Amino acid sequence: MRQMLAISDFIFSVYQDTDYETITRTAESGLATIDRAGQYPATQRTGKPLQTISINGQILGNSGGSTLDRLRGFINQEPQIVVKGDGTVLGLWMVVRVTETGTRLLDDGVAIKTTFQVELQEYHA
Repeated sequence: MRQMLAISDFIFSVYQDTDYETITRTAESGLATIDRAGQYPATQRTGKPLQTISINGQILGNSGGSTLDRLRGFINQEPQIVVKGDGTVLGLWMVVRVTETGTRLLDDGVAIKTTFQVELQEYHA
């Protein structure tokens, strides 16, 4: 089975209807400016900020809520290993937010289209 990305044992894959549409990885410089009276601000490196990953997609059918429950379960757990589809290990990451929006609701309130966003933050001990 081919995978797009794995967070621990959760596989994002077209073949499991857990594919995503966009992934954004953000790395910042860690530069800060400090204001000084009558002068240009001073620029200092304050440390290396943690990287973030944001994954956006949609799940069609009535399984969106239960699929995302698995990802929500990682929020209060230890850091998870993240692996790209090509086998590249990205290291340890924390799931910090899972946002779910259900649309096209059935008469029992179950969504047949669920859009989601999963946000990860790099972890270092």
